Amino acid sequence: METKRQRAIFLDLDGTIAQGNRPPSETVAGAIRRARAAGHRVLLCTGRAPSFIYSAVEAVGFDGIVAAAGGYIRLGGEVLYRRLLSPELLRRIIEIYLENGKAVFLEGEENMYSLNSPPSYKAGWPSVSSPDDFAPGGRYAGQGVLKYTAYGEIGDERRLLSPSLDFIDHGRYIEVVPAGVCKADGMRRVLETLGIPREDSVAVGDSRNDLDMLRYAGEGVAMGGSPPEVVQVADRVTGSLEQNGVAAVLDALT
Repeated sequence: METKRQRAIFLDLDGTIAQGNRPPSETVAGAIRRARAAGHRVLLCTGRAPSFIYSAVEAVGFDGIVAAAGGYIRLGGEVLYRRLLSPELLRRIIEIYLENGKAVFLEGEENMYSLNSPPSYKAGWPSVSSPDDFAPGGRYAGQGVLKYTAYGEIGDERRLLSPSLDFIDHGRYIEVVPAGVCKADGMRRVLETLGIPREDSVAVGDSRNDLDMLRYAGEGVAMGGSPPEVVQVADRVTGSLEQNGVAAVLDALT
């Protein structure tokens, strides 16, 4: 009997294994556990910063996480990689958004922070009101920020902050990461550390921040109902979140 190849499986969170801060279905959670028991390495690969990954997801059990859209990697309980916004760049970001008034979430390793955010968005997160909040002596001195999300269309901030940052346009909001950071780069770092060939990687996602991940993977799988540009770069399409599409992908490997 042919031995099944060990795969490294990278799963997006929102819209892929769960939605709206709810736990994954037991069908999906069970499929993740079976894949790991079969010897595959299953990793969460999300745009969320580690401080924004909720306990009901982590409780499922993963071999590691690629968070902050590739800017933070934890493998086997150890931090493999982190790419923080520099203090100078973070100060400039805060200055620009304090001036233009757009609602922003700064996404950190330890905390999420709100800037110009309406009360309904704050969710109890600490607020940022000064460019010096993260500077030495500031309220959040020593706390790192990995990326940010800003609501509304991209404006002058792209011109003012490029080429230091990369912008992912989701329509009603933009996701902004340090230049060069992406899920595919996070996958590459994990695969090199695990010694698993790229062709033995599988990625499943549904969003524009998954495009590079799906292109890079040995097999890229789009969720049912994904935008056309996501489906276009994928090797195939599985069922939707409501149809437990991830479970079908995983169970085919076990």
